[in-house]
Amino acid sequence: MEKKKTNDELAAEYEQKIIEDDEAQLAKGKIFDPVKLLERAAEIHEVEHPTLGKLRYGELTFDDAFEINKCQTDAQKTETIAYLMLRKAYPDIPRDFLRQMPLLESAALVDFLTKQPAFLSQTKSSLNGSKTTSKHKRSA
Repeated sequence: MEKKKTNDELAAEYEQKIIEDDEAQLAKGKIFDPVKLLERAAEIHEVEHPTLGKLRYGELTFDDAFEINKCQTDAQKTETIAYLMLRKAYPDIPRDFLRQMPLLESAALVDFLTKQPAFLSQTKSSLNGSKTTSKHKRSA
């Protein structure tokens, strides 16, 4: 004759099954899936911004990084990154759109984009939080 399980025993069994299921789901989430990454790279994100209104943009890709690396200054990098992110949602946007925008909106846009996970960090900071400076060449 089979022994009936107590509520505590059943609860412990179900709890263990939940833990195992959660672990299995987490493991699934860690699987590298290039097809899903390509789909995400093609997505257009849409947010409601308090200053800009409805804002649409795409994430930067590995290919975009090559174009960004050609930039000489931080200002050029910021302009290029903003252009690359917005071009995905607004294909007809001119490359120098940021320079032509009113300052209030362009500052709000740059501030928003730099806070996105898709935005590449442009400056390295020292341990105390200040920006790194370039080294001066020694004269001969």
